[in-house]
Amino acid sequence: MSVLAYGILLFIVAFLIHLVIWRLHLPKKRTNALFLIFSFFLVLGISVIILRPGLIKWSLYPGISFFEIFQLFLLYTVLSVSYVLSYPAIEADSPTLIIIRAVFETGVAGLNKTGLKQIANNDLLILPRIKDMLTDNMVYLKDGKYRLKPKGMIMAKLFLFYRNIIKGGKGG
Repeated sequence: MSVLAYGILLFIVAFLIHLVIWRLHLPKKRTNALFLIFSFFLVLGISVIILRPGLIKWSLYPGISFFEIFQLFLLYTVLSVSYVLSYPAIEADSPTLIIIRAVFETGVAGLNKTGLKQIANNDLLILPRIKDMLTDNMVYLKDGKYRLKPKGMIMAKLFLFYRNIIKGGKGG
């Protein structure tokens, strides 16, 4: 089995386990749970190669080199990190997706401005994001004001740093 095939297979197994866990019980801190699941399978996959080298048939020659293990590590890590970082976008309803879904559901009749204003409210767009930030320990509520925790401060600084690099505007 090639590094590419084994890496993709390992990622698919971790992904399927993630889906099973989510169907049985949705974790409170989903990003942390994803990180643990994908890290576990990385360690498991590399351990199988090192501890049981004959279990995985790599190619015509026996054994596996350090370079191949490193390639597997890189491939799996890139796939996993890409998925874990994109998961919040998949999980959450973005304003654009909410609007597109509402327009789609109205069919050929279309969505008028009144209907759009009913959809685009704070309860649907803003409050779920605030709840997520509270759950992920990025902000806390004190004296009726939301304040950043260290994790939120790091995220804000990284976001602003990146926006400055690409000369992004202040709007969405």
